[in-house]
Amino acid sequence: MALTPEEKAELAQLRAEKNTFAEPKEPTFGEKAKAVGYGAATGLAGGLGELEKFAAYTVPQALGLQEEGTQQQLGGRATLFPTVEEAQKGLAKVGIQKPKEEVSGYQTAGEILGGFGTSIPGMIRGGAKALLGTTSKTGEAVAKEAEKLGFKLSPAQVRAQEPVGAKGATGFAEQNQSLANKLASKGTGKEASEIDSKFIGDRLRNLSGEYDKIYKGKTFNIDKPAVDAINQISAMEAQLPGAVGVSPVKQVADEIISSFQSLANRQGAVPNTFGIEGEALQRMRNALTQRARTTSAGNAREIYNLVDQIDASIARNHPAIAAKLDVVRPQYRNTIILEDLYKQGGIHQGNISLDKLGNMLRTERGAVRRGETDIDKLGEIGREMQLKALWESAGSRTTPGTDVLKSALGTGLGMGATGLGLRSRPARAVQRQLAKSSGKPIPGAVPTALGTAVRPLNQDENE
Repeated sequence: MALTPEEKAELAQLRAEKNTFAEPKEPTFGEKAKAVGYGAATGLAGGLGELEKFAAYTVPQALGLQEEGTQQQLGGRATLFPTVEEAQKGLAKVGIQKPKEEVSGYQTAGEILGGFGTSIPGMIRGGAKALLGTTSKTGEAVAKEAEKLGFKLSPAQVRAQEPVGAKGATGFAEQNQSLANKLASKGTGKEASEIDSKFIGDRLRNLSGEYDKIYKGKTFNIDKPAVDAINQISAMEAQLPGAVGVSPVKQVADEIISSFQSLANRQGAVPNTFGIEGEALQRMRNALTQRARTTSAGNAREIYNLVDQIDASIARNHPAIAAKLDVVRPQYRNTIILEDLYKQGGIHQGNISLDKLGNMLRTERGAVRRGETDIDKLGEIGREMQLKALWESAGSRTTPGTDVLKSALGTGLGMGATGLGLRSRPARAVQRQLAKSSGKPIPGAVPTALGTAVRPLNQDENE
């Protein structure tokens, strides 16, 4: 039976109404996977910011301790670390849009896997470790020594994986430089805000005068190591190329050697020791110092090492003046080190590079020293933390976690995300706390979950 025109129209209307109330189309597996990946990326990138916002604003305002809607401005930002919302905006800028409402549940699941929501404790440890980097026991110990001295460090300097050189935490480059200059100069016996050639020269002359006071008018007992050092000085001078006649250094060394026998029989001589006159020793010291300052760094260091063996012998055999030498010798050595570093370009415009200091001291063979001094500790800190001077370029390598952060945030947040936040003192404080809990179980498997979750998203970007 054929339908009338009216019946056909009614039937068409019924079909249209049926389609209007039809069940929504089920999202595809790819859409679900992308939603999970999106949530994981934003959850990891913004989890610390959400936690910070929760602690700084939500809780105090809920308890009535802070006016509702209050926001602090940290370098133009409400939070030091980026939030999930900021991460989503960052992704939108690079063309990655928020998933459809139909897959919002999968997005939330991704945020949990990425370290946000119910997995915040795990995210704090896992996500923060991914962003800031973990430290080794040795690195953390050196960092603590540096921080006790007053240096403000960046997490990037301390982390074990691909550490980078830096001038310290964000905003503390000048303070760190001033502290480095003062501590390095203090080891010479006089503190200075800047270290230049005049300061080094003045310290060498003043300390040479201190040696004059100690040695002048006296005759000393020295043992075999000192005698061997004097013989070595004489032999070394005789082998200098292009020498015309006898050098002043060899002349005074030979004079000292020839006097050994007569001085050994003097009144007050100690058995199995040799005698040396203070004036002769100082003439040799002054001549050697002049030679050392005009030769290569390696030869100068060898000369100073031999002289120090003589000073050490006198300290061993004359307890009455050992205390004075224990003060002057380290100060003299530290001044020589600064002079050596200056020659090698490790001091510029009065500012010392502790990184270059540490690398230079690494090659020192251990003489011209009696145990570790303050400048050795400074050198170790500078080398291990790659603590740069104001005039040096800092490193720029990132951790894998920082790469995720950058892909999520782009460049819109500038220093707030990758500079001010991840290289700041608060970020270093988080890293330090993580080091204390090193080895303890981490709730959740954030890195594994993140890797699984973002794989579909990465595949989409590579297509």
